[in-house]
Amino acid sequence: MIRIGQAGIPLSCKGRTNKDGLVYTKQVLDLNAMEIQFVRGLFVMGDEEAQFIKDYSKENDVEMHVHAPYYINLAGDEETELSFDKILFSAKSANKMGAKTVVIHPGYYGEHNEKKTMKKIIKNTKKIHNMFKKEKIKVKIGLETMGKQKVFGDLDEIIEVCSNVKGTIPVIDLGHIHARGNGCLKKREDFEGVFEKLKPLKLKHYLIHLTGVLYENGNELYHLPIKKGDMPLMPLIDVVLDNNYNVTFISESPLMEHDAVYIRLQVEKAIMKRTGKEEADYKDLSEIL
Repeated sequence: MIRIGQAGIPLSCKGRTNKDGLVYTKQVLDLNAMEIQFVRGLFVMGDEEAQFIKDYSKENDVEMHVHAPYYINLAGDEETELSFDKILFSAKSANKMGAKTVVIHPGYYGEHNEKKTMKKIIKNTKKIHNMFKKEKIKVKIGLETMGKQKVFGDLDEIIEVCSNVKGTIPVIDLGHIHARGNGCLKKREDFEGVFEKLKPLKLKHYLIHLTGVLYENGNELYHLPIKKGDMPLMPLIDVVLDNNYNVTFISESPLMEHDAVYIRLQVEKAIMKRTGKEEADYKDLSEIL
């Protein structure tokens, strides 16, 4: 199965609540995933709106995820307790709305070496998992791959944490991987290599962030529209379709839903190429499986 959506309330949606954005995502864009953003701070979502999102997304088969505030550091000292609070707050809201994942940025190396940073992040992620159990939060902890050298979170590091902590999954930000590898995702075999590395986790579902990205010397500078970046989509889509991977693509492009729809069109183009037909529905892969 392939699901597609955007990170945040669609730019073209007149209503500016998450409730408005969800309905617009389904009814206008014909997309079936959405990542709600708490990234700039702790957005307070009322119980009524959370219940609406839970009910509507379930009835209309829209998969929900939540992104916790950007500034989280599970490898720090003074910031750690505040990071716990941000993650727990976001996870409680995510749980109320029936989201599958709360996405977090793991942290920074700071003055620590890579080995010590890894130990601290594993230890603190285990603490978060235990907090979730105590609070009966069913949401997965999503650890996002990061795009800067000074930040913890290359693909291997994220896989190691997920291998050691229950209740965690990797959030595969391909733009970040591409930037950190100084433009390393260009050909089909490059994307195959990402999925190959993930095999030990035995994932049944892949949560994938997509955007164009400007980078320099192995560091992400900022996001770009997908067409403006140099990471091609079609080799990735071919790998997903040929292996029947269960994926959710979330557009983190500055063009947000416009690029989410572009992803959908590219997926449908790849399906039509395989079937020889003049139309396709990304939600129905039965003819190519």
